Amino acid sequence: MLTSYMVRCPHVGCNWFGSLLPQSSAEAWRGAIPATQVVVFECPECHGEWHARVVGDDVKPLPLEAAATSSA
Repeated sequence: MLTSYMVRCPHVGCNWFGSLLPQSSAEAWRGAIPATQVVVFECPECHGEWHARVVGDDVKPLPLEAAATSSA
């Protein structure tokens, strides 16, 4: 089951807000509960990516600096 989340783009200068599906792996559709607690979004306006932690039925954006450091 795919779940969309109400999110606001955290990138400086972008004020986009709306419902987005997280970018997912090919296996994400297999279970009703996501296998990962961290998801990645891409803003449809500025095309910037950011990571968020799944908390219950919602997501909490991770700081942009932490996401850049952990993916390097």
